[in-house]
Amino acid sequence: MQTLDVKKILIPSDFSDTANLALNHAVHLAQICNAEIYLLHVVSTFSFRVNLPEVDLDESRNSKLTNAVGIKLKEIAEDIEQNKGVKVHILMASGSIKSEVVRLAEEIDADIIILGTHGVSGLKEFIMGSNAFRIVSDASCPVLSVQSNALELGFKNIIVPIDNSFHSREKLGISVKMAKTFGAAIHICGLRSHDHKDENINAKFKMKMKQVEDYLAEKDVVFSAEIIFCTNIASATIDHASKHNGDLIIIMNEQEVNAMGWFLGPYAQQFVNHSKIPVLSIRPSEGVVSSVTPY
Repeated sequence: MQTLDVKKILIPSDFSDTANLALNHAVHLAQICNAEIYLLHVVSTFSFRVNLPEVDLDESRNSKLTNAVGIKLKEIAEDIEQNKGVKVHILMASGSIKSEVVRLAEEIDADIIILGTHGVSGLKEFIMGSNAFRIVSDASCPVLSVQSNALELGFKNIIVPIDNSFHSREKLGISVKMAKTFGAAIHICGLRSHDHKDENINAKFKMKMKQVEDYLAEKDVVFSAEIIFCTNIASATIDHASKHNGDLIIIMNEQEVNAMGWFLGPYAQQFVNHSKIPVLSIRPSEGVVSSVTPY
């Protein structure tokens, strides 16, 4: 099982309200873990105009834009260091937001990326996706995505969906670490298909859930566990979060196919784009071949 030791936090910012909220979460985590923040802006004239309209810039004057971005980043970094006691490194890049975030996360060996997401919906969600989900899909480290509803810092109830896919239980180590870091409870939702009637597979899944419960009991964390029959694992998990006052969902960003022929990737995309509470997405361990099993 994977674990998480947070010492370097990469936080991309476009200076929007949602990005600022994500930064607040990053600062809170950095204070708890004695970590450092790497504050990144990928230069985009459009986003800069939208979120800092008081700066009057001609798009052709790239040097002036870069200087203005640098000044703004420095102001933010100094405020955090002076008032929160967290070390902040400033990073600037230009180009594709997704590509630069993923590249710099690897370059600095980031332990986690925390980013704000506005979410997308409709046709755009499934054809184009959002920058947030693209980063979640390609980043090698865990990614915490935060939408505008996540005003309260810290976590008290962590929702962990478990299905019958190969990597599903890998998230337990990180889930335990997050629970202990924040003094939170873990709520396991075991996800099964409404249409699955194979008693042998159902019995094996119950055994899997028992192993999960034994692991959490061994780690001495407060937890609950429930098996849920559903048709959409994202919707079922978000409903479970509402039931338990969840303030964090932890998922794998795996791209495998279940017995119903659905790619799990779009489900992860639904979490990132539609969850009103933060979502921590974890990449499966490399070097292990995924199995295709019904959930």
